[in-house]
Amino acid sequence: MSKQDDARAADPSVIRLAIPSGLRKHPTQARSVKLLGTLKRAAREILEQEGRAALSVSALAQRAGIAPSSIYKYFPTMDDLIAAIFDDHRTEYRQRLLHSIAALPPESTLHDGFVLVLEIGIELLRKWSCIDPVFNVKAAHYDELVRLNLVKPDAFWTLEVTPALLARFAPEIRVQDPNKAQFLVYQTLMALPRAMVLDRPESLADPQTPHRVARMLCALLGGGAQDGEPR
Repeated sequence: MSKQDDARAADPSVIRLAIPSGLRKHPTQARSVKLLGTLKRAAREILEQEGRAALSVSALAQRAGIAPSSIYKYFPTMDDLIAAIFDDHRTEYRQRLLHSIAALPPESTLHDGFVLVLEIGIELLRKWSCIDPVFNVKAAHYDELVRLNLVKPDAFWTLEVTPALLARFAPEIRVQDPNKAQFLVYQTLMALPRAMVLDRPESLADPQTPHRVARMLCALLGGGAQDGEPR
């Protein structure tokens, strides 16, 4: 490590992020796939019922009924296992969002769609702030690097949600450039809730937060300008 790196490491204003390496190996045999599923389910139960402090190799091995060596076979550290469970959670929430958008009643509005997406997304952030607040903050910092194209992820969980939402309420959108509309929505839905995690966590508990952000997005896409004014 260079002197410059040493100085940065000593600076309390510099946040150093260790990107989880994920699975040590991907199982292919049915027995191994089943073991991995058992391991992740047991870890998830401990996290949701008892919190991060209760998740240890010994507690997990006992809950899952497997040897500790089987845990290290797939996950180098507990943080890697937590990151995998977090990704599973996000995948589940993405599917829930897509199904919920499609299931909105015909009389629903663009505002209703934004509120739905924001409420479900904030629910996930609040859940993880209870499960593991330290990891939740690290994940928020990491996802900001992804949003700014400083890190390339394997996948990003909201990429499918924004197009689905805009397609569902296309008649209400008055922005002439659809790519511009998608950019505005995507960046807002990604950046604002994450900023709340990092700087204004109390806003996540405010039931009016989704409605305020939804009104702002609706103004960007469908109102707030005079007729004939470019959007």
